This record gives sequence, structure tokens and C-alpha cells, in this order.
Amino acid sequence: MERKRFLAVVMTVMMVISMIPSMVFAAAPSGELGGKLKIKGLAAVGVVLSADYAKVTPEEVTDEDFTFSWSRQTGEKELTQVGTEKTYTITQDDLGCRLVLDLTPVDGSGLTGTLTAKTLEVAATEEEAKAVEQEAEDAQQTETADGTENAQLEETADGTEDAQLEETADGTEDAQLEETADNAEGSQDSENQDVDRTEDVQQNAGNEQEDESQNTKGQPEETTEGTDDSQMKIYTEDQLQVDENGNVQTDGSEKDGQAAGEDDKDKKTYEATVTVEDSEDQICDFGTVKSDLEDVEAQYVQITNTGNESLNFQEISPEHFMAQDIIEPLSAGESVSVWIQPREGLEPGEYDDMITYRTEEGIEVSFEAKIAVEGEDDSSDDEDLKPSDEPSAEPTETPDDSEAPSAGDNADASLEAQSLEVNTGSLNFSDIEENYTQANETLSVTVINTGDGIITLKIPKSDYFEVMNEDGSEAVSGIQIAKGDSLMFMVQPKTGLTKGDYSDTLIFESEEDSEVAAQVTAEVSVKEAEQEQITAVQADPESFSYDDLKEGYDTPEATTITLTNTGNTTVSLMQPYAEYFDIGELSASVLEPGDSAAFTAVPVTGLKVGNYLDSIQIAQTSSEGQEDVLTTIKASATVSEVKKIYKLSVTPEELNFGKAKEGYSEAPEAQKVTVTNEGNTNVTLNAPSGKNFKIGKLSATELAPGESCTFKIRPKAGLKAGSYTESVVIDNEQQISAEVKVQFTVKAARKAKIADPADNKITGISSDGYTTQSKITFTAVGAGMDNESPGKGDVRYVPYNWKVINTNSWSSAPYTAAFGITKAGTYTLTVTFDRQKYNGSEWENTGEQDTKQVNFSITQAQTVTATPTPQPNGATAKSAVKTGDTTNITPFVIILAIAAGCIVGVVVYKRRKK
Repeated sequence: MERKRFLAVVMTVMMVISMIPSMVFAAAPSGELGGKLKIKGLAAVGVVLSADYAKVTPEEVTDEDFTFSWSRQTGEKELTQVGTEKTYTITQDDLGCRLVLDLTPVDGSGLTGTLTAKTLEVAATEEEAKAVEQEAEDAQQTETADGTENAQLEETADGTEDAQLEETADGTEDAQLEETADNAEGSQDSENQDVDRTEDVQQNAGNEQEDESQNTKGQPEETTEGTDDSQMKIYTEDQLQVDENGNVQTDGSEKDGQAAGEDDKDKKTYEATVTVEDSEDQICDFGTVKSDLEDVEAQYVQITNTGNESLNFQEISPEHFMAQDIIEPLSAGESVSVWIQPREGLEPGEYDDMITYRTEEGIEVSFEAKIAVEGEDDSSDDEDLKPSDEPSAEPTETPDDSEAPSAGDNADASLEAQSLEVNTGSLNFSDIEENYTQANETLSVTVINTGDGIITLKIPKSDYFEVMNEDGSEAVSGIQIAKGDSLMFMVQPKTGLTKGDYSDTLIFESEEDSEVAAQVTAEVSVKEAEQEQITAVQADPESFSYDDLKEGYDTPEATTITLTNTGNTTVSLMQPYAEYFDIGELSASVLEPGDSAAFTAVPVTGLKVGNYLDSIQIAQTSSEGQEDVLTTIKASATVSEVKKIYKLSVTPEELNFGKAKEGYSEAPEAQKVTVTNEGNTNVTLNAPSGKNFKIGKLSATELAPGESCTFKIRPKAGLKAGSYTESVVIDNEQQISAEVKVQFTVKAARKAKIADPADNKITGISSDGYTTQSKITFTAVGAGMDNESPGKGDVRYVPYNWKVINTNSWSSAPYTAAFGITKAGTYTLTVTFDRQKYNGSEWENTGEQDTKQVNFSITQAQTVTATPTPQPNGATAKSAVKTGDTTNITPFVIILAIAAGCIVGVVVYKRRKK
């Protein structure tokens, strides 16, 4: 191969290798999401929050790669969604809660997984939020500072390399190959200087340029009509942000470093411990007991929640032991004491269970429980194995050595034979009469210790008999009887036994051995008490009266009298009678004890003026044929002279005919009035009349008591504007009357309200002028816009559109707008108003318009000049494509420079050869 061809192949390979990064850089970020998502912005009311991807992998992910879900955490696990936009403005409702951001990759993005971040609790002000955040970040201050500096340095380096790559690529033309080769080494040195200079600028000026570039990216530009964008930019209301110095910012982004992530202390932990009371080995040891487990006292264990979240325990049911369930959730730091007890009915043997409490959160705490159960026929000494004679609700304390019985004492006691006898086998009490207050007989029984040692006596319990000491006090168990001694006990029936025969076996037994016992049978009969014969009848009511009867009265409502047999013998009642009252038939004449009967009584018709009194006797016929009066009912009536009463009433008492416009063609419809005679005497009515109202004829003029008549009323036609109120009187010859109040209003014809276009105006524009960083806000006010109750023919003006350089329209109120202008000069704001007319149901445009103008000036704002940095964040810098690839392109730049040098060498060689 010729030398020049070999050089051509080498240069071609070099050029291909140098072009590899351009293909790699075109790829979008993809893969599994990792790292740590943060939230940018203080957790304070009114602050705008956004996502911070500084520590998210893969790098170079942006807002466009995700869908957003902002939620308010109102409890330990309760989330309420409050927003789905890229940013979220904290509201007053969020105060005291934490905000959670969940990011999910959009479909087709190539990303998998999700990202979640959480703020601290929302504070009322930014000052309070800063104080809370400072406390949370103190422990991570060094790590956070290092991470921020490294992120800034890495971003600056990447931006420098991208800028240099673009510049180098542009300079690969043949005409500039020689210049590129000569300056390759100088470009590399310049890159290192740019990195250092970029780091200094970032430390001094912060991330102001980066924020402006990111905030402006992706926002739609409004259409202008032949306007140079460099002169004026119209922003929407949500794009205009004013910083603390009064300068306009064209986005709602927050400064870096204010995102609040979760601290390690927020990590949920679920832990618990168990402690067995009075046991270092965490064992509930119930020892060795007999097969009867009723007297085995419970032991207790304490379970403590040592985590920072509540625990919810599941139900528990061990095989050989009963354990108390923990029903309520156990909060962090709290403890609960639960009892453990052997199950009844355990067969003889040894039992050793591991008892475990489990929670719904997956936590387990365990302890050991053991017991040995002996049968009743075991050859081992029960007295040696039994830890206590009487079970106690309190924890058992170990007695002093001086009080504990010796092994020799127990051995002697176990060899002694016990025996009990009583001096009688039965106690027969005399009969008692029912309803007794105290038993009148007490019998005795003597218990004798016929064994070889002391016996502790257990006193029997009975539902029908009381066992007492010889002195009459209550006998209690635990009395000791020495060998050969005896004790006398008194027995009597309990108070309150009802009719019947009672028998019970009273067993006196030894507490040391229940098989050592002596018994006696007690018997008593309670007989029915003889009753005294009582004959009695109760009347309800015992008296009644009619005091308001008028002469010529109609029969009033009858009174019902109820008779009840309150004695203990049967009574046969006679039909009662009275002189001035009509008496109804008895509902029953024979009444057993407790039965009732009823009859009615009402004054007879036609009693004259006067007072009337009757005694209605309730009687029965005795066995001797005589009449026995059981009770007497007092009845009275008063009849008075009738007084003439004249009284009229009208319905309704008021009539309102509403309103009508002046010049009405037809009067309102007539309304009916009813007149009623509420007196007790006939009346003759006179025809009523009115001044501004037309009165119809009475349907009747003669009214008996209780009768009614009607007539109609309506306003007269042709009444002028005004309010008409009258009282229409209905009188009669007896000088009594009734009246109806009537009302009618005639309204004057309405005049249309015509708004004056001279009242159209523009408010909010300052005469002092603005700067290129000012936010300009104004309001258009149309004449007649305050007409809240329009009538047909009314006219008003409504703001339609406004224009400075380009035209913007309103669709509805409020008629307010905001904009900013980036070039100094004098401008005119023009607002156009539509003329509208009310057609009786809605406003309609008439096609006519009115315009108002106002002038204002814009001056150049003072700016801070910073050393320029070769990064794609400036207003005029070309933006490199961000792909998420972090490959170091420096080697490829070096290869490209070598290839360019080779090309220059070939050209020089060929020229010299020629």
C-alpha cells in the first residue's frame, strides 16, 4: 500500500471515531429511576414548590419526562391529592401538614420506576419554615454543602465541554483546518480556565442565569402582529413573578437549595419488647399444682412499643394457656400489661409453651409459659408441691425463711389422720307463715374433731339457711378445731323465703382435705298466710261537675267513671242511678279482686237555670239481702242564663293586590272575603263600600249564629301612580263591625338607564413610568357595569380588548391584565369597549364601540454585569442538546485535533513534493 493511501485510511478512522459522541448525544435519558428526588421551595404558606432533579439518576431528566401528583398528608398514612401541575403553591389548608410529590414517567419515555419526595410540616411564614428546615439540615450540613458544590462544578464542566464541542464542530471546514490545528492546544487550556472562572462566578452570583434559562424554557410565546420580539414580550399572569427587589421574573421557579427532603428521623420503625414480671429469664412459671386449676392465680407480662409507629396486635389463643388480647392500638413509647393463666381442664403432665404476640405490621414478641399438673392420686406429697393454700389476686411474695414451714412439720402433718363428726344428722324447723320478717326458731349443730390433729374448718354455704357462731355472729371459714375439741353453730332459715318446702344439706369439711367432712340436713316449710276478707271499690273520678252549661244547652259530652275492686273478695254491683244525670249501664256487675267496670254520666236535657247536685251510690246486695254502699260519687251541674253576644269575623283580614304599572289596561282580579257570625244572636249586615276599590254585593245580609256570607273586592281601573291602602268596613244594625285591610300599588313608568361613554376609563397605570423589569398591571372599567338590576332599554359598556403593540382580548370579568416590556421607550395602552343594550332578559351588543387610551414610559433597568461564562444558559448562547449521557468527550476532541493535524501534514507534504 502506498504511503499516501495509508495516511488517508488512518485519517478516515480518526474522523469516524471523533464522530461517535454526536450519535451517543442524540439519545434521550432512559433506564431505572434512582438517586434522591427533592422538592425545591420552603414549606411555607404562599411558596411555589417544584421538583429538584440534582440527585436523580439517570441525569438530565426534566419536567417533560414525568406526570406530577401533589398530595397533602393529613395523618400517618392518609393522602389527599391537591394538584397535578409541575408546580404547586402552598395554601392555608396545608398549614401543619406535609406535602408529598409523586413522579411517574410519561408513556414512551424509556424510564421505569417512580420517584417520591416529602416536605417538612408547612409553616405559616417563610421565616418559620427556614428555622424548621435549618434544624432538620444541621446534621447533614457538610454533606449537603459538598453535594451542592460538586453538582455545580459538574454542570459547569459539562456546559463548557458542550460549548467547545459545538465551536470545534463548526470549525471543521476545510478552509479553517489549518487554524484549528494550530489552536487545538490553546483551546484545551482555555477550557480549564473557563471551568475555574465558571466556578468563581457561580460562587459569587449564584444560579441566577441558570434559573432564568430553565424557567423560560418550554413556555409558549404569544403571537405578535408585525412586532419585533426583542422590543416587547407579553407574558401571562402566572408567568409574571416579582422578586423582593421589585424586578420582574418571567417564571415561577424557586431558588435552588430550598427543597426539603425526608430526614432519617422520619423513617418509620416498628419494634416491641416483652418483660415478664418478677422473672429475669422471661418465663411465666406456674410451678406444680393439682389438677384443679381454678385457684391458680394469673401472672402478668408487660409489652412495650419501642418503635415510632403505632402497633396493632392480632388475637391470640395459645394451646395450654389463656392470654389476654391487646385490643386497642399501642402507640409509640406506650406499654400494656396482659395476664397469662393456665387453661382449666389440663390433664396431669408438664406443659411448656412459647407464647407469641403478633402485630399486623409483622412484629413478634415471645415469652415462655410452663406448668406441671399432678393427678389427685399421685404418690407425691401434695402439701410439698402446693405453693399456697389460698390464691391471691396480688403477686405472691417469697416469705422469710423464719416463716416458712420446715420439711419435718409438713411430714408430720401428712401422716395425721383427719376426721369430723356432728352431733345430729338433721335439723327440722317448725312451719313458718309466708311474709315473715324474721325466722322465729334457731337450731344448733355441734361439729367434733375426731381425728389426730388440728383441722381448719370450711363453713357450708346455703341458699335457704344461715350458719352462725354460737353468739349469733356470721360464721366464716378458717376456724381451727384442735384434736378432740368441738364447736357449736346456730342455724336458722333465711328471711324472704316464699311459700314452699325447703331442704338443704350443710357440709362441714376440712380445708386441708375436702374428703374429710360431716353433714347435716336442714328442712323447713313456708305456709300461706291467712288473709282478712276486705271488700272495697275505688271510683275514678270520685267527683265530677258541669259548671258552664247555658240555658237551652245541647247534651254535653258524657263523663266515664271507672270502678275497680281493690279488696280481696268478689263483689256484685248494683246498677247506679241519679236524679239530674243520665247513668249508662255498667260494663260488668261482678268484679273479682283487681277487676274493673265502667259507666257514663251526663246531665239530663232541659235543666233550667240553677245549681244541681247528685250523690251517685255504688252498692252491692249482701248475703242477707241488704244494700251495702261501697263508695259514693259526687256529681254537680250549673246552668246559667244565656247572654246575647254579637261578633263578626272576616277571612282573610288583609288583601294585597300587588303592583301594576301606571296606565294599566286591566285591573287585578277580584278577591273573595268571607263574613261569619260568631255570636249567639242573629245579625243584619249593611253593604260595605270603598274609595279606590270596587266592592261586590253581599251574598246574604241576615246571618244566624255560625252562618257566613261572601263578597268580592278589586282595585278600580285608571288609578294614578301611588300606594293605595283602605279598610273596608262591614257593619250591622247592632253597632258591631268587622273590617278588611286592602292594599294596591301603582308604579310609575320606568325610564331606561343610558350609560355615558365618557365614564369608560383605564385604572392602574402609574404616571411615574416603569422600567424594563417592571410588572405593569391595569384594569378596564366600563360605564354602567355597576347596573345590577337592569331593565329593558338600559345601556352599558363592557371592555372587549386591549393593545400596546399587539392586541389581547377578554372573554369575561375581571377585566384586568398584566404585561412587561423589555425595551425602553414611550408606549400607548388602548382599550376598546363594546356598547350593549338590555333586551329584557339579557345584554346584547349594539355594534357600536368606544376606545380609551393612556400613555406611559419605560426606562432601562440597571443590571449587574458578571464575567461571561461559556455555558448554554445565556440569552444569546446556543443551547446544546441535553441527552442524559455523561461520557467525557475530551479524548474525542484530542483525536479530532490529531486528525486535523494529519490532514494539514498531508497538504504540506504534497505542496513540497510538487
